[in-house]
Amino acid sequence: MPRPPQKILVLGGGYVGLYVTWTLEKHTEVPLEITVVEPRAYMTYQPLLPEVAGGHVEPRNVTVDLRQAFKHATVVRGSVTGLDSKRQFATVRTIDGQERRFDYDHVVLGMGAVSRVFPTPGLKERGIGFKTVEEAVGTRNRVLENVSRAAATDDPAERRKYLTFVFIGGGYTGVEALSELSDLSKKAIAAQPALAGERPRWVLIEALDRVAPEVGPELAQWTLGELRNRGIDVRLKTTMKSCEDDVAELSDGDRIPFGMIVWTAGVKPNPVLDNTDIPRGPKGHVNANPQMQVVREDGSWVKGVWAAGDIAQIPDLTKPQPAYYPPNAQNALRQAVQLGESIPKAIRRRRVRPYIHYSLGTVASYGVLKGAANIKGVQLKDTWAWLAHRSYHLLAMPTFDRKVRILTGWIGDAIGKPDLSPMDDLEDPRHDFREAAA
Repeated sequence: MPRPPQKILVLGGGYVGLYVTWTLEKHTEVPLEITVVEPRAYMTYQPLLPEVAGGHVEPRNVTVDLRQAFKHATVVRGSVTGLDSKRQFATVRTIDGQERRFDYDHVVLGMGAVSRVFPTPGLKERGIGFKTVEEAVGTRNRVLENVSRAAATDDPAERRKYLTFVFIGGGYTGVEALSELSDLSKKAIAAQPALAGERPRWVLIEALDRVAPEVGPELAQWTLGELRNRGIDVRLKTTMKSCEDDVAELSDGDRIPFGMIVWTAGVKPNPVLDNTDIPRGPKGHVNANPQMQVVREDGSWVKGVWAAGDIAQIPDLTKPQPAYYPPNAQNALRQAVQLGESIPKAIRRRRVRPYIHYSLGTVASYGVLKGAANIKGVQLKDTWAWLAHRSYHLLAMPTFDRKVRILTGWIGDAIGKPDLSPMDDLEDPRHDFREAAA
């Protein structure tokens, strides 16, 4: 008698969900019934979000449609509302509002991370993150709209407020996004005759004593100098106490009226874990062993449960002291591919090997022809780092179609004029219709 197919439930359609499903679909030696659960219809390639904000890459070109990406897997659009590892099922609220139950033999936890937001007064009402393609587009539109409003007002105080932008969080994601948006604001101001002689004010608030620590101490110090040379007001060892009434109140006593505030101060595991019985570590991450199997405190495997990416703490066996792999795309992609190989092995009762990866380094872009890179100990700056950044991410971008679209977009961006068209009306597409109806 043929063996019934094993039910594989993949929770999350990001790096982990996409690559683990791609890998599982290649395994025909065991019958598999794969279901992918993801609220959005697409996977987002987050490392290129700063280039979306800068206008160098079209927003849809950093996304991959999940239904088109898979040959056999079923994609269910919905949010996980619970998981019972003992009875091996998950509950999902689909986009039509229904609550559905999905039984599984093996489940992959790949829901990723969300912005780590502190209860700072005013932040929920005034702030925006930089983790989704919608947020990248939103920050771009806000910068261009603020420049237009600054050009329209005769009030000097209002003008300065519109042209003041605050970033909270100086990791390399925050530095990349700020750099692109800062360049964008300068181009937009130059195109406004009413703003002749005006300069935007960009403020970067960082609680640590350095920015972009991911590129290493020497390049982090160089990055700090580079930002300050470009006119960025970098405040180290500083936090924000409040941002109510569009005024950022800092721990150093300064008060800064702002036109936009962007929060890039880290991430935390997806809070959907609170509705599960999955073992978790002190920082809320899923407990996992080097094989990416979810384990209890005694090290025993929670049968059929696997985890990878930002949501999990995977022990880093390349380090002499206990450590975990950093939550980045480089690891999420490789963990997912190996996990896709491990599940069929576990089904066939074969040995599952541990995840071991020696970091390739870090590449960061600080705008066109600017950047920093640390590749296997080799440090690059400016043009060479920028080229390394674009080359790496073009190769890493999923699907040939998206690679071609991004490359042709870069070529068009290089030979054409800067795109300074705000598309803020997309955030409320029914505005004109409501006005006409009124």
